[in-house]
Amino acid sequence: MEGGRSSSSFWKKALLINPYYFVLLLIGLLSLNIYHVASLGHEWTFSPIYFLTYALIQSTLEVLFLMFIGNAIKIYLPKFFYYAFVSMCFLFFALHYIDFILIRFMDISVYYGLNWILDEKIENFVELLHLTGISIQSWLFILLGTLVVIPLFSMILYKLTGSFMRKPLKVTQKGLAKALFCLPLSLLVLDFVAAPQMSQSDYLCYQRILPWKSTLMGHEKLVIQMENPLKGLEHEKEVLKKVHSVPVSLTKKPNIYLFIVESLREDFITEWTAKNLTLFKEENLTFKKTFSNANCTQDAWYSIFSSRYPFHWAEASKKNKSGSVPLQILKKLGYSIHVYSAAQLNYYKMSSVMFGKNNYLADSYNVYPHYFPVQAWESDKMAIDHFLVDLDKKWAREGNVFIFFIESTHFNYSWPKNYPTYFSPISSEKTHLRVSNSLKNIELIKNRYRNSIHYVDSLFGKVVEKLKKQGRYEEGIILFTGDHGEEFFEEGQLFHASHLSPMQTEPPIYMKLGNNERGRRAKTQSLTFSQVDLFPTVLDYLIGEMPYEVFDGESIFKKKRKPYVISARFNGPRAPSEFFIRDEKQTCVFRFQEKNSLEVLEAKDHEGNLLKSSEREVQDRFSPVLRDLFDY
Repeated sequence: MEGGRSSSSFWKKALLINPYYFVLLLIGLLSLNIYHVASLGHEWTFSPIYFLTYALIQSTLEVLFLMFIGNAIKIYLPKFFYYAFVSMCFLFFALHYIDFILIRFMDISVYYGLNWILDEKIENFVELLHLTGISIQSWLFILLGTLVVIPLFSMILYKLTGSFMRKPLKVTQKGLAKALFCLPLSLLVLDFVAAPQMSQSDYLCYQRILPWKSTLMGHEKLVIQMENPLKGLEHEKEVLKKVHSVPVSLTKKPNIYLFIVESLREDFITEWTAKNLTLFKEENLTFKKTFSNANCTQDAWYSIFSSRYPFHWAEASKKNKSGSVPLQILKKLGYSIHVYSAAQLNYYKMSSVMFGKNNYLADSYNVYPHYFPVQAWESDKMAIDHFLVDLDKKWAREGNVFIFFIESTHFNYSWPKNYPTYFSPISSEKTHLRVSNSLKNIELIKNRYRNSIHYVDSLFGKVVEKLKKQGRYEEGIILFTGDHGEEFFEEGQLFHASHLSPMQTEPPIYMKLGNNERGRRAKTQSLTFSQVDLFPTVLDYLIGEMPYEVFDGESIFKKKRKPYVISARFNGPRAPSEFFIRDEKQTCVFRFQEKNSLEVLEAKDHEGNLLKSSEREVQDRFSPVLRDLFDY
């Protein structure tokens, strides 16, 4: 009996912790869940209601579990550990808030972000901090402030809520145990009853709002099992052997000018935002549809300069030392290479991937990174001014590849203070504070973007004007593209690197091949073109059809071109795990599960309508592409 009474009294005991503190955290989490679903702007149909309910239950479970752990610490451990735990609980809440921001604007969870940061090398992580437009000193101040403010604020909040203990909120061991037992059962019931009615597209759309990023039972996935893994990166020596075993030569070497502009969208290039580019576009070669091969910088740079899909960029950055194969061929043809960059090309060691160890492929290497307080427009101006001076030199007349990396169109979108603001009103310069960027002020951010494009266009206009003045424009080869696009909430995300939307993967690609006579015969306006095709097209224009097959890209002059395009999603310092294949009729998004299996995330027609496809249908439709990518 005594044991029974003792057991009974244990379950009737109230928790020793301050429950009001945890109730306040719970109210914060539940409010965040509701706001997250509401901020998506979708109709309140079955799917958002189901996932909101699921999120509310998961959040409640989290807080109740924290209460259980906190009570145990208070009973069995010294006070220090309990108050440290209280601070950790508030930090846990703060991470949920950061998770909301990352999911809402970048479609990556805080857990993925932390995992990605742990994979980063320190020098590259510092570069990423520079890209935010916030000084390193400010970041250190924020970090130190967080380490001090969170414990202090959590203690103040705990003490204030503890004052309500005069009117105690009685939470017993038994009540807490019942809740911790019943709530997971309710999630299982939701899984069994409601989940079968959920479409895969809705599940993938809404699962990211969940605190645990998944339901308990998950969701049925459409997975294609391949017989063999993705083809590996071909050994650098083998590629070079193929290239250098075939003699090639030129009698005439027209200059090549390659412009790679950060975060550039085709539909923002208009007569009003970019009169020089619009004129260049109208007078030269354009395409039916153009694509980047990734929605982030390092992957796109790799695809442009290697003419390969970005699946192996991370491996290439570690193993390859000889730089871009297309540039090596141009060097073999007698070209000199000159780099003018506002971007820090050591980002993810891309300088060695593009220009070889110690940039040995580059005959001149002029980099003007824009570390705070220097702005991107200043670096762009220095790069272009340097080129315009070089253009007057005797060696610049022919046989040169001039490569420009332009950055003004990277957020925070900059232009000189004395440059006219053609588009207004505009947002403040602190567009890196993404939490303040919403649909309410998105036009202000777009106007900043338009002004930065206008400034970049003015720099491009200076280059074209001088080339024409010197009589070098007519025979020149000019390539103009963005490394990727930029999104402004059209499909729910902001900026780039978040998901494979048309806004992020369809930058402009304009081309001038001498007098364009051969290009016009290729009827480029009926072609789909991506960045891997840039250098194969240039080389074909110079020396004819490729005498070796070392590229994924193809020339516009090739009679039978691949009927598909591939673009991959940002994956931090790792190789891409998510990508799409687009053919003549539809786009299918895949994610690597293992080396030889692909999850089908969604399939859409070119009007954006979701398609239902079986494993067999997807595999049959994309079998030519899959054969190219996988060893079978």
